[in-house]
Amino acid sequence: MTLTGRVLIRSLAVMALVIGGVAALTYEMVRMSGRGDIDVLLEDEAVQLGAALDDQLAAAVGPGGTVSGPEAERAARQALAIHPSGTRHVSLVTVNGTRLQSTGGPSRVATLMRGRDAPPAEPGTIRSLDTTGGSVRVLDATVLDESGDGVATVTVVAPLDPATDTAATVLRGAALAGVIGLAGGGLALWLVVRRTLRPVRDVSAAAKAISPADLASRVPVPATEDEIAELATELNQMLTRIEQGDISRRRYLAAISHEVRTPLAVAEGHLELLGTADAAIVRHELDRLRRVLDDLTDIARGRDEIDVRRDLVFVPDLFGAVQDRVDALPYAPSVTVVPPPPDVLLGDQARLEQCLAHLIANAVDHNPPGTRATVGAALRDDTIVLTVADDGPGIDPELLPHLFEPFLNTRAVGSSRTSGLGLAVVRALVDAQHGRVEIDSGPSGTSATITLPRPTAEPGLA
Repeated sequence: MTLTGRVLIRSLAVMALVIGGVAALTYEMVRMSGRGDIDVLLEDEAVQLGAALDDQLAAAVGPGGTVSGPEAERAARQALAIHPSGTRHVSLVTVNGTRLQSTGGPSRVATLMRGRDAPPAEPGTIRSLDTTGGSVRVLDATVLDESGDGVATVTVVAPLDPATDTAATVLRGAALAGVIGLAGGGLALWLVVRRTLRPVRDVSAAAKAISPADLASRVPVPATEDEIAELATELNQMLTRIEQGDISRRRYLAAISHEVRTPLAVAEGHLELLGTADAAIVRHELDRLRRVLDDLTDIARGRDEIDVRRDLVFVPDLFGAVQDRVDALPYAPSVTVVPPPPDVLLGDQARLEQCLAHLIANAVDHNPPGTRATVGAALRDDTIVLTVADDGPGIDPELLPHLFEPFLNTRAVGSSRTSGLGLAVVRALVDAQHGRVEIDSGPSGTSATITLPRPTAEPGLA
């Protein structure tokens, strides 16, 4: 997943958590506010009903200063008639063990309070109960006489469903608004994140375009003065160090080559005066050393500096020259050059002869005695593929990703050990001709291919 996608998903997750938390908090606040309104209603009704009951009890006091049971019940009925149940609550009075209930009120609560499931009175408390009639809020208040004794209990009951329903409605509205906000906010966030991360994409694209042959290129540094600009600056500083190291490496290799060529030329000049067998051996080793120096020079130049020509090359002529080179070598009987198709490619024939010679030498020198190598060519779309294949035991899979690195050698010992520059030189020469070189190896042998364009692939060269 891209960085933009990860940032967007994580930001939306945070937004969803915040919106969900706000919605849940809003729901609870609305529910508590609704319950608070119900409490205020219950307290007001209890006070008014209690005051009316006090008045009725005072009027029912007999000659002895007391109220008889029947008179108390009659006073309670009159008080309930004065302050009956409302649309939101049910009023009751308990006197002499008898619970009296006014008419009206929410039907479910009224039915509940008349039945056996009615909650018992708990004077002096206000509480929420889950009953068969739903969730209710109950307030029980004691009515005192002049001596401070309790003579009756006033009960006011209201359903909690309206408050819960209001809170649920608010929650659904908040959820819908949250979904719409997430959708709109997600789109806006995607646009903002893409715009914010555009410098990262620019830096990434520029970094991908930089190749070992063009170390002078640099990534753009955005004018944001933030972490992205700091990263781009660090990348450019790293590229500068790599470029300086590459320049130093090339200078060292060129200096070594220059310094060694002069004594080589002098030694070869003196050897021409000798005709002994020892002189022939020394001359052979000097030739090998010269080839190593040439290889070092080619690698040091790099793709853009190697002297190559991209001309029309008749493939049979190229293979004829390769056959002549092979015939002059001791391992000629182990190499088969298959006649190629009569076609033309774009490249440098001399450099291609050098590349094929390297690949043939590798196929013979780096395999057990008796290994055979085959050189061939085939047409593939707008390209021609040159192949050098052998029937050896194959290359260690761990070495395959590193075959084109300079100085890699699959033969660690032996008198015929080479410099390990051959494949690095082949890649440098093929890259300079805008071609591609690949190696595939397995238990049944190794195949090296060089793919080059045909003239029809580039307008103007056909």
